[in-house]
Amino acid sequence: MGLQAEFEKFDEKIRLSDSDLEDLRTKRDVLLGKLRDSDDLPVFKEFSQGSYAMHLGVKPTDDREFDIDVALRFQVDKEEADPFEYKQTIYDILKHHTEYGATIKNPCVTVTYKKDGEAAYHVDLVSYAYDDHLDADGQMYIAKGKTGEDSYWEAADPVKLVDYINDAIEEGEKREQFRRVIRYLKQWKMRKFASDGHGEPPSIGITLIAADHFTFHKDNDLQAVIDVSKAIQDMFFTADNDENGDPVYDIQLGLPNSLRFEPGNDVFEKMSEHQKTGFKKKVDKLVRDLDAVAKEPDLAEQCRKLSKIFGNDFSIPSVSETSKKQVPFIPATSSSG
Repeated sequence: MGLQAEFEKFDEKIRLSDSDLEDLRTKRDVLLGKLRDSDDLPVFKEFSQGSYAMHLGVKPTDDREFDIDVALRFQVDKEEADPFEYKQTIYDILKHHTEYGATIKNPCVTVTYKKDGEAAYHVDLVSYAYDDHLDADGQMYIAKGKTGEDSYWEAADPVKLVDYINDAIEEGEKREQFRRVIRYLKQWKMRKFASDGHGEPPSIGITLIAADHFTFHKDNDLQAVIDVSKAIQDMFFTADNDENGDPVYDIQLGLPNSLRFEPGNDVFEKMSEHQKTGFKKKVDKLVRDLDAVAKEPDLAEQCRKLSKIFGNDFSIPSVSETSKKQVPFIPATSSSG
């Protein structure tokens, strides 16, 4: 068994399976039933979005929770709808549904569930309206804001965004490797960044960079994840210098121009320059560490290094399982994207 087999074993450990999400899907369907039974909400169609819809979910670590993002596409025109009204109504209907209740957040209403006495998973319900609800393919708008005073409609294209990611790489072994690479990087991200505040880079940013820069390497997930990590590294640029003369870095990435999102958007906009600089330093270390793995001839030592990068779920084979040294890793001379 070589390094590729160890990567695939790691993916099996960290990826969300259907059984992992079965209970959460059931909870989602109950919530949707309660909302549909209410006379206080207009007709809507639901649509899965986020990592669940893109098949990129990983098992949460530490204090993080499983989640499913559900778009509620209300069959109304935004010009005739208050962007906060629906969020408030959803909250009122669901606020006593669980012990944790519901919470109104800037992009959604969150309903949290507990398992073994602690918060374990949640459903995010995101409200949308149309420019013209009679045109199912027309412009959509997401309801943003935590209160009535700061709420507004923002142009969005959630259906096409999911399609953009899912169709970025051709179906088959190339797409499977692409998804594994993103799951590896999400696992790294959970280990290296705190989940509170905005210091953790958004997963959609990493996913979009991967979608635009992924190169397929047959039976070689290591080189594939190195390529994407270097693509993230190359996105940074020097924005300034701090009081010590050290560089301050920035990273910016808009949602795809082919999609109909609000102009001037930036998926990294919530991160401060200090947080982006920290992100840059961690990506630099990730690239150095992955390059060191590639140069290491011994399989067990490669896995030991990868365990330090990605966590203990990346297993280290015993000496009896690795009877001989591997040749040093040499990147493939031919590949297809």
